Amino acid sequence: MSDNIILPNGLTLPTTGKKSGNTFLPWTGVKSPFPHKNYIEIIDSTANIKKSNSIALNALNNGASSLMIHIKNHKDIPTILKKIRLDICPIHFVGNVDQKLISASIRSLPDSQNPSEWHGSMRLNSLKKTITKGDWDLGSLKKRISKLDLNTPKNVRTIYSYTHSNTVNNSVDHVAFTISSLIIQLDTLGWENTDKCIVFIKSHRNYLETIAMTQAIRILWNSILKKKNRDNSSLWICGETSSNIEKDPPEQLIARGIEAQSLWLGGCDEIIIHPVEVSAKAKQWARDQFLILAYETGLTKEKDILKGSYLLDEWSEKIILAAKLKISECTKNHSTIENIENKNW
Repeated sequence: MSDNIILPNGLTLPTTGKKSGNTFLPWTGVKSPFPHKNYIEIIDSTANIKKSNSIALNALNNGASSLMIHIKNHKDIPTILKKIRLDICPIHFVGNVDQKLISASIRSLPDSQNPSEWHGSMRLNSLKKTITKGDWDLGSLKKRISKLDLNTPKNVRTIYSYTHSNTVNNSVDHVAFTISSLIIQLDTLGWENTDKCIVFIKSHRNYLETIAMTQAIRILWNSILKKKNRDNSSLWICGETSSNIEKDPPEQLIARGIEAQSLWLGGCDEIIIHPVEVSAKAKQWARDQFLILAYETGLTKEKDILKGSYLLDEWSEKIILAAKLKISECTKNHSTIENIENKNW
């Protein structure tokens, strides 16, 4: 019987729990921005502004600890965030809204909400459309990026990346795509802005591959930061589970929980567990799943709970080595993100 297994993406891994060869890679990933993990509740405020605030407060009082808010007007922010303290709850904004207007609205909040301590992110849809559709040259990209608000509190992230939009691609492609888009943006903005980076990833079908992929992003990004003399920077990673609405929701709760656990073990700072059905009950199930991970599994007892796992370390190392070649190819001439996505890897 062979001691190795060949994965569908071509990577060869040992089947035994022992060190393979002399290339053991310790867990040396870029640091997280904070020591604990959060559960993100998604709030769509585009339909009913006032109701959004009560939904957000209810979520925060029942297990959520971070908010991702879809907005269409910066003027709605004071209403949506009423009574929410920004020094405690990370706030992520998504929408086609000028980031500088969002920042101004945050600064206008009462001192009791600690707006100066805001931490979270802003995702500019127009920038995402630009880099994903490939309708920019270097000049137009700089023009788009000039709209980013880098003069925000220290831990507000405005430079974002995400795993490959094609969900059938393997972990090597996901890592290469994520890192390449960060490099392209920082080459334009300046590498002094590495502390403004945030990554959004989706869980892989394979539990262990999700762990290795997430770990690989941290390790690879750390090696790049060291070369740029930015190794004191942190990387904020938000992970999310699959979002399918299931025919048999109770049966899928375990699978969804395992996805969340793989994101946790891989090193995500925040996790979105998508409900298995459209209901308030399912939303609470998702929050409860995160609370079980955080307080009933013992996962918080060790900072790097998988450090020393030969299988996962070797898997991460092989992902990194394969991804480096693709990253080099894509960043050499600042390929558009659309070209990266369309490559037949």
